[in-house]
Amino acid sequence: MSLNAMFPRAQPLAGTAPTHRTQVFWTAVVAGLEAIVIVACAYGAFLAYSASVYGVVFFRTDYALASIAMGALYVGLCVADNQYDLLGQEWNEHSRSRGGATIVLSFVILLAIGYATNSLDGYSRGTFFAQLVATLLGQIAIRAVLWQVIDHVRLNAQWRRESMAVLVMPGARDVGDIRARLAIRQEHVVRWIDFPSVSDRINGSASLEVQLSEIRSECRALPIDAVLVLFGADNMDVVSHTVEALSELPVRIQLLPVELTDLMRRSRVGSYGHLRVLELFCGPCSLRDRFLKRTFDIVIATSMILVLWPLFVVVAILIKLDSRGPVLFQQARLGFNNEPIRVLKFRSMTTFDDAHDEFRQAVRNDPRVTGIGRVLRQTNIDELPQLLNVLRGEMSIVGPRPHAIAHNRMFADHIRKMFRRHNVKPGITGWAQVNGLRGETDTFDKMRKRIEHDLYYVDNWSFFFDIKILIMTIISRRAHINAY
Repeated sequence: MSLNAMFPRAQPLAGTAPTHRTQVFWTAVVAGLEAIVIVACAYGAFLAYSASVYGVVFFRTDYALASIAMGALYVGLCVADNQYDLLGQEWNEHSRSRGGATIVLSFVILLAIGYATNSLDGYSRGTFFAQLVATLLGQIAIRAVLWQVIDHVRLNAQWRRESMAVLVMPGARDVGDIRARLAIRQEHVVRWIDFPSVSDRINGSASLEVQLSEIRSECRALPIDAVLVLFGADNMDVVSHTVEALSELPVRIQLLPVELTDLMRRSRVGSYGHLRVLELFCGPCSLRDRFLKRTFDIVIATSMILVLWPLFVVVAILIKLDSRGPVLFQQARLGFNNEPIRVLKFRSMTTFDDAHDEFRQAVRNDPRVTGIGRVLRQTNIDELPQLLNVLRGEMSIVGPRPHAIAHNRMFADHIRKMFRRHNVKPGITGWAQVNGLRGETDTFDKMRKRIEHDLYYVDNWSFFFDIKILIMTIISRRAHINAY
């Protein structure tokens, strides 16, 4: 037997992986352009701030060096966070959402270094915040453009991220959905292999060991970088033997439990001691994510209170003049981890019976709503006292809106996973609200759509997703639909 027959050689792929030199070139282009934009935005913000405040534009070496440091630190953190993996999934999702968070982290690090070295004397705080805003906007713009450019280059040059064989184990259901998702992502699947079922092996002459040997030989002959094993809850012993057999191949072995596909959307690998585990439903659960979200909440809430306190006074006077009763009232709600909280609001009704057995949701043309209350509710001003809930750590600026406790009891038995929305703190505004899902929820369908949007937020949280929702709350007309 010839060597070629004994060791079949893989055929070349239509789309080839870029060379190492090509990958380094495009990574350097992306990193370099981002660094240039960050430095230009930082120093440009200094010049603009100087011109607007002092009426003069002049060159400052210390601000120029600080701007260069901002760009260099930002790129270094992006490299450490694997945000320049241009061929991987991370470039499409991970890097776009984390770039802004990296900007904020860079400024925090520089601020800490400046404080520790006592080198902040003479550095304008106004300039610092102007630079933060400018670099954030610049980063969003340049990464959006670069993402389109790299996608165009990748498709036209027929870059492949990796090629794979997909092995479908017995009991794996909904494989058609997996096929569709891989096709949408333009993943290069060289071959789909159906593992013989138990009945096929019993009726046939081949044993499990023979079948595994044939599958291993078939995969060895393919030009692949990985084998993706799709499996269900059945036949785990066969899956174990299969993985052991495939481990003799010089490729990556990847496992996908098909029943958990949707649950693994934002999963990641964690560890306990020497055990590796799969973490689901993370949300903002890492220390960095919690720090970013809490910092965002404190900065926004404090800034809004300082800016809007005259409005608070005017609203309080109008409420007292319009009808009898207190300016503020508290609503019993469930917060993070189903913990009871008291949510503050400007009073907008003549009566407010929030007792568990007397809950009545506001409806269109509700006679209980006062004259000033109608304006407050339509403009969301009645929610502003919840900024105090945010500072107390009971709520976030962005998150699922807290429902009445009676509402939770009413729908919990009919809507699956409803309480998973409490895996994050409730928010003053949320993804459901900016998509027009607010107002009366008098049907299961209305509540189900709202819950679906809340769970989408929980599963896809990112720092910039919060910023997007906050901006949409201000400028989007849909955010004010059904406000009454």
